[in-house]
Amino acid sequence: MDRTSWIGVLVCLSLLFGWGWWNAKETAKRAEEARERALENPVVEPADPAVAEPTEKPSEPATDASGNPVSATEPVEEKTATLETEKLSLEITSRGAGISLAKLKDHKREIEGADVITINENASHGIGAISRGPGKFDTSNWEVTSSTPTEVTLTTKTQEGFELTKTFRLDETAADPYVVTMDLRIANGASTPLLLENRYLYAGSAAPLHLNEWSMQIGMFWYEGTGDFEYKTVDHYGGKKILGVFGKNEIPSDKFSLPLLNWAGVNDQFFATIVTPREPYEAELWGSRFPVIVEDDEAASVKKRMFAAEAGVGLPGFSLNPGDARTLTYDFYMGPKEFSRLKGLGENKERVMHYDEIPIFGWLFGWAIKPLASWLIMGLVFLEGIVGNFGLAIILITILIRLLIWPVYAKSARSMKRMSKLTPMMKELREKYEDDPQKMNEETMKLYRTYNINPLGGCLPMFIQLPVFLAFYRMLWSAVELRHESFLWVDDLAMPDTMFMIPGLGIPFNLLPILMGLTSFIQIAITPKTGDKTQQMIFMLMPLIFLVICYNFAAALSLYWTTSNAFSILQTWLMNKMPEPELKKRAGGKKSFMQRMQEQAEAAQKAKGSGGGGVSSKDRTRMPGEKGDRHTKGKKKRR
Repeated sequence: MDRTSWIGVLVCLSLLFGWGWWNAKETAKRAEEARERALENPVVEPADPAVAEPTEKPSEPATDASGNPVSATEPVEEKTATLETEKLSLEITSRGAGISLAKLKDHKREIEGADVITINENASHGIGAISRGPGKFDTSNWEVTSSTPTEVTLTTKTQEGFELTKTFRLDETAADPYVVTMDLRIANGASTPLLLENRYLYAGSAAPLHLNEWSMQIGMFWYEGTGDFEYKTVDHYGGKKILGVFGKNEIPSDKFSLPLLNWAGVNDQFFATIVTPREPYEAELWGSRFPVIVEDDEAASVKKRMFAAEAGVGLPGFSLNPGDARTLTYDFYMGPKEFSRLKGLGENKERVMHYDEIPIFGWLFGWAIKPLASWLIMGLVFLEGIVGNFGLAIILITILIRLLIWPVYAKSARSMKRMSKLTPMMKELREKYEDDPQKMNEETMKLYRTYNINPLGGCLPMFIQLPVFLAFYRMLWSAVELRHESFLWVDDLAMPDTMFMIPGLGIPFNLLPILMGLTSFIQIAITPKTGDKTQQMIFMLMPLIFLVICYNFAAALSLYWTTSNAFSILQTWLMNKMPEPELKKRAGGKKSFMQRMQEQAEAAQKAKGSGGGGVSSKDRTRMPGEKGDRHTKGKKKRR
């Protein structure tokens, strides 16, 4: 690599790391300024809501399901009831008549802790509470009319005259133990017709479980009868601004109109709440976000902009005559994002895994990544059932994948070896046509055709592996099956394998990504070299780039990539032990540039040696590496 290329690479790397350092410093500075303003005047909100300090929501005036203020004589005592399944422990609150908390018995918050994952714990309202829009909730206390271990019924009457009854029940015929059914009976208790409109059911909230959770993993979603699935992350309500200038403005909430609603909900990285009406209908949804404190670390939560997503599912609009009633039935799924479990719920609910949400390469590989990710998670679960460990299952499935593409890799390796033998000829071409790139490309392609070499043959394994890598990456984003699963020194395959913090730097020491980078370097080092020195140096830098990008990714992804690299090293070593491929011309092919040049040189030498006056400078063929007399020719033309 020449000096200019080295300078360019170093400048780009310096700008990349410099911008990351500056951005982190500016974010921390803005967070500290917001905290100081909040302390000086708690009533005044910070100027930038994107870095607002996470605080508890202020108490709201009590309103009924119609949004009207509750009478002063309304009892204010809140009552709770509990429903239990083998997987769930639900707390039903009379305040708004909703599911205030849903505890998942089989999923611990920490590996060694006793606390379990609790859905909706950051929200101030219960799942199933009636809303008039973002921030407008029914906060009145409903009357608990009956309560059994499997069913709770609550009733209320609004000032308009609506008589509302909610029944939360554990349905033995439900498709999954994480599903709870709610019947909402709406009756007209007034003497005049009543119109029900602009009402929503609260779908609950979804918040980050750890500080490394990305904002793209938290949001709301819905599925329409047309087959369209939409996902809005918390970033939808306010983009991060680059250099304090570029980026969309903050918006408090948003609404979405659907011609036919099948289901909707919210999710974090590993868990989801899905609201499904038994009968699809035209509906409107609203979504919003609010700041939260994660891992009890307020400063880090503000700095990293940790938000929870929340959503409301619109009720169908209709009118009721006096004495008429209508019952709406909804199923609430509150549980893990397990592919097989969600697929078993029907209506394409496995789309909540977001396998088709592919950043960067989605336009190229999206069609393949979704089925690949589905097969990978099913294969992992199957293999884990045999070997009893997900780490071993990842290694086995990686080896199986590499065995499947072995023939392609072998053909590619031989193609690269044959191509490396063309390096001297390629060098001569570059020297001969250094001022004519188009001609050089034409002659290069002729050279490939002459020796029957596919210039992209060496890249084919990478193109095959890239969709698999992206599918693994996307699958691991929400693979709750790998959460808290250990392997060797790794405590949690769904998290980085941090062994300790590097003293003085505050950077985690993650061993698997380092092994991934080392094996990638070895793999490239023993691979036959093609291209010029600059291209070879860029390839040698690729392991470092991947190390930086993947350093804080899930340990399972690093384990897959490291195993794949180790397999490639073994495969390359075996291929190098085989006889070298011969560089043969294609039968019936045209003479290559090197052949024509050599024949012309021999003819010129022969003519010179015969005493026939030699060859004039005008007719003589320039030899490889000879620069010619371009400047002299140019001067003659100007004269």
